[in-house]
Amino acid sequence: MHKAAIALGVSLIPFAAMAAPNDQPHAPGYTYLQGDYIPDGDANGIGNDYDGYGVEGSVAITRHVFVNGKYDWLDVDGSALDANRASVGVGLNDFFDYGGAQGTGIGYYGQVSYERLAFDDINGSAEADANGYGADAGLRWMVHPRVEINPHVGWVDYGDVEDDVDFGDADGIRYGVRLLGYVSDNVALTAGYRASEVETDRADIGFDNEFRVGARMNF
Repeated sequence: MHKAAIALGVSLIPFAAMAAPNDQPHAPGYTYLQGDYIPDGDANGIGNDYDGYGVEGSVAITRHVFVNGKYDWLDVDGSALDANRASVGVGLNDFFDYGGAQGTGIGYYGQVSYERLAFDDINGSAEADANGYGADAGLRWMVHPRVEINPHVGWVDYGDVEDDVDFGDADGIRYGVRLLGYVSDNVALTAGYRASEVETDRADIGFDNEFRVGARMNF
């Protein structure tokens, strides 16, 4: 996990330096690097809690186009099972200033992504993984110049999750909400909730009631 997180962060540095400036007044930025701690979640398929870490990066290519990447490492309690989630996506965004207080307004975005899901140490040593796609949409609501609320919803289709173990074709809805508190123009503290209802005809492999806390650096 640590190697993947470092690789993602390092790969974003040159892109961040070339990122397109956001010239929309009060609009939230799409060039940032974020780290998360995941203190708790529910692994639906086996009924155990899990915890872990995550890293996310985004770069604005133009005023309305961005690319991003995410990587999560999850450790299921009371088991050797580990799960890794990764995605790389491209999206479109815009911002609506509805005439409220200075620094407020609603940003909105949609994106498509390549998705990867991998399970390690299933029942001791078995593995299973899959590669698929996702589509997501969300809001970035600046309710205050220093407070952002980010509800989001999407669909993911991982395809066949198989290797040593064959779980079958996995897809389902995912959704959540994230709160950001900007302590400065460049630094924000974050807290979020995520859930997914990803299933196959053989198993429920969704991750539910996931809580995240973290910090974001905006560039």
